[in-house]
Amino acid sequence: MNNKKLLLSILFSPLIFSNQCEDIELFFNAPMDGFKTNAKEFKVEFGSKNIQITPAGIEVEDRQSCIVGGHHHLIINNAYDVDKNIMEPIPYGANILHFGGGQTEAVLSLNPGKYTLQLAAGDHEHRPIKPFGASKEYKPVSSKKITIEILPN
Repeated sequence: MNNKKLLLSILFSPLIFSNQCEDIELFFNAPMDGFKTNAKEFKVEFGSKNIQITPAGIEVEDRQSCIVGGHHHLIINNAYDVDKNIMEPIPYGANILHFGGGQTEAVLSLNPGKYTLQLAAGDHEHRPIKPFGASKEYKPVSSKKITIEILPN
């Protein structure tokens, strides 16, 4: 590469990288994968990156570049497949908990047993959130699944 091309690539590389969006993520701050307890109740803390957490029903119109807006849904034991229902609102159900008030944590009480937990982000109408800049076919914003176990007393 000659000096002129090298200089141009150095000068313009910040412009190229500044327009790229960072990943949008949902994750569990607590509990961690493999968590075991015999407590009657335990706290679940939701984590997110580049998501403006907002109450359901409130559309985020003036959002910053690369940041999406929405609220948390907690799916227990694979009760709902968000990836297969990207155009439909996330339904209500015994194992599909909505946190439409913009909550970022909850206290759960589950019977003894093994459970799979997953977070999914829903927009103002509870539809799965489309990652910023995604095409028509996309994987909605959701966390990795974790496994926990509630032990008998």
